[in-house]
Amino acid sequence: MIPKSGTGEKRPLGIPTINDRALQALCKMALEPEWEALFEPNSYGFRPGRSCHDAMEAIYLSIKQKAKYVLDADIAKCFDRIDHKVLLKKINTYPTMNRQIKVWLKTGYCVRGELFPTNEGTPQGGVISPLLANIALHGMEEIMNQYADTLKGCKRDNRSALSLIRYADDFVIMHEDLHIVKKSQEIIAKWLRDLGLELKPSKTILTHTLNELDGNVGFEFLGFHVQQFKSGKYRCSKSAHGTPLGFNTLITPSKTQVKTHLAKIADVIDAHKTAPQAALISKMNPIIRGWSNYYSTVVSKDTFQKVDHLTYDKLRAWAKTRGKGDINKAKYWRRVGNRNWCFSTEEGRELLTHQNTPIVRHIKVKGGASPYNGDWIYWVSEEANTLELLTDFQH
Repeated sequence: MIPKSGTGEKRPLGIPTINDRALQALCKMALEPEWEALFEPNSYGFRPGRSCHDAMEAIYLSIKQKAKYVLDADIAKCFDRIDHKVLLKKINTYPTMNRQIKVWLKTGYCVRGELFPTNEGTPQGGVISPLLANIALHGMEEIMNQYADTLKGCKRDNRSALSLIRYADDFVIMHEDLHIVKKSQEIIAKWLRDLGLELKPSKTILTHTLNELDGNVGFEFLGFHVQQFKSGKYRCSKSAHGTPLGFNTLITPSKTQVKTHLAKIADVIDAHKTAPQAALISKMNPIIRGWSNYYSTVVSKDTFQKVDHLTYDKLRAWAKTRGKGDINKAKYWRRVGNRNWCFSTEEGRELLTHQNTPIVRHIKVKGGASPYNGDWIYWVSEEANTLELLTDFQH
């Protein structure tokens, strides 16, 4: 049982044998190309060639021209409750593969020598588990498209006006009409029940991107905060025809993730009170680099400056404890290039700063694109543009 980020809950992590991992990888190689050709364009989680940044760019493109109501939803214990019969029927593969997947689903798990059955859900920790979860949730966007086709009186194309964007078991539904968003929630809840799943009430909220609704404005998704802010006609965004919209759409690092990141930095500094400066820098640099890269595609400059300032305060306190009240600037801080007060060693090893990470807008992957479609020119250029931005958020 491993802790879930940001909550006191725990989730089970299965550890397959080496033989099972290899066999699952082989089965995934056989199944994934087929399903990549079928998966919906706005599904971004656990898929090759797609990332969190693609999902966030899809959200931005959906709301940048119009303020919308949002259903920010989470599926309760999605991986643990998927109905096996429905999943196997949906996979619809040849008998040998079907039997093997069924064995993995039904095999159970062993804790301290005791075997527990698994009558539902997909085993978390397996190589093939993310693919199975995506297969189980495939069809969610199509259900919304079918509902959108029944809507009338909408000036824009209904399918583009009603958006569903999913990353694994987290998804958002957006539309300018609150009634349509509520109806979409009912349709999705009914569709999930057929899979043995349900929405998690504590993490499913209705909100609006611009105006306050039930005490909420904007929403958080994948560690980002999405919100629109009212602005004057000379400072606000403009429509495709040059008409002032009256607001700006900003995606920023969420306050919760900033707080978690600062706490992690503080823990590292506190754990190195007596360690050499070089050891502290070596430990902190990967944390700073990974977090900064993850948020380097959105409006993060002010956040980066704030985090650097608070990190400096913590390092200053660290230096005081070692210098008996004196920070000893000449020993721990130097001028390096154009940087004053650079936390560095005499040998030239320096601490990275968040604000030195350039902000570069992410280019969203094409909706129907897949690494298996043979378009090597597209994927080579896409990899060149985004390779450094695909840093794992957990780092």
